[in-house]
Amino acid sequence: MRLSTFPAPRLKPTVLLCFAALLAPALAFSQVNYVVRFEMDKGHFLAGEPIFCRFIIRNTGARSFAFSYRPPSRVHERGLDGEPRFIVKDAAGKLLADPAPETCGGAIGTVVYGSVTLPPGQSHTERWLLDQWANFSLPGSYHLRAERRLPLRETATSERPTAFAMAIADLSFAIEPSTESQLRAAFAPYLAALTDRAAAAPVEAEMVVATLPRPFMIDALRSMANAPSSERWDRRQALEGLARLGTPEAWRAILAVAQGNARTADNNDSLRAYAALLLAERGDKAFLPVFTRIVATAKPDLRGAVLRTLGFFHDARASQILFERLHSPVATDRMNAILGLKNLGSKDSIPALLAMLNDPEAQVRQVANFALERLTAHNIPLTAGATPEESSRVADQWHVWWRKNASNLSPPRQAACRDW
Repeated sequence: MRLSTFPAPRLKPTVLLCFAALLAPALAFSQVNYVVRFEMDKGHFLAGEPIFCRFIIRNTGARSFAFSYRPPSRVHERGLDGEPRFIVKDAAGKLLADPAPETCGGAIGTVVYGSVTLPPGQSHTERWLLDQWANFSLPGSYHLRAERRLPLRETATSERPTAFAMAIADLSFAIEPSTESQLRAAFAPYLAALTDRAAAAPVEAEMVVATLPRPFMIDALRSMANAPSSERWDRRQALEGLARLGTPEAWRAILAVAQGNARTADNNDSLRAYAALLLAERGDKAFLPVFTRIVATAKPDLRGAVLRTLGFFHDARASQILFERLHSPVATDRMNAILGLKNLGSKDSIPALLAMLNDPEAQVRQVANFALERLTAHNIPLTAGATPEESSRVADQWHVWWRKNASNLSPPRQAACRDW
């Protein structure tokens, strides 16, 4: 579904490289022919409107080939095969900031791919929202370096690629000042797509509204976040959009989801946990009473997620809850309290974490060792499923290290694990 009516760009010629790397002798090079390129939606954009780049591949050969595709939201696992790479610089050559967070110990979420089989003479186009790779804050001229290495297969079920389509392009575009009325008009097609029940799943519209929220979108974002789980969009993206918007009204909407109150159509614990993470990263101590109630009443999975986030408040009341839960009869509570203390990022919690190396549960001891390594940037290996005897030896090593380094230690601030 095409949601915009931008005119075709009139751009200067760009550098474009396309080639196939032959891997299997069963398919001759002459049989894999295609043209692949990147191009901008247009040459000029309004400040604040979505900035899209298109990837186009056309089969110019005599036989079909297949490749994978997915919804056009950015994946934070940067090394995945077939993912595009975008680098944006301003007119002075300064690299624009990447808004994606660093992953915390691994990739976040999953990637679901579909498959395209491209017959001879046919083309396939994907649109990528550049605002997911760069923060465009000011009007001006910009340069984009776009790269993609797309594996091509003989059929959709072939295990090994027969070739790789490589596209490398240098593109230029400009951003011009905008008015509120201009932006309302620019976003109108996307907002309309969210409420069009006859349309296909509004993946692109959802992505745009969540990535580039404006105050006039608050009702749409709130409705998306509180929709039933059977709705056509990812409610986590709606929560992310509310957090990016960052107005008091937006934070109240996130709080309503975390509480699971009557305004929330579906009290999904995973969604409530994600709302709690966003609130905790905000660090507003006015939210703490809600977290206290959740810890006291929630089911184990939601309670554990909230315990892990309490450290981000850097508040004595939150820390007290975590220290108390270290003595919980439930092992998962103890593990999540340890992770919450890690997120606190204070060396004051290290003596308690050292004590947890003698916990009766091997998993708890493993998590305690992990937390100590993150807080101290010092590694003392503890094997998976370590016996109490091994754990005791590792604990002795930690105590020796702590006595030597306690006075000089300044733990690094722990980053919140979020995927925006």
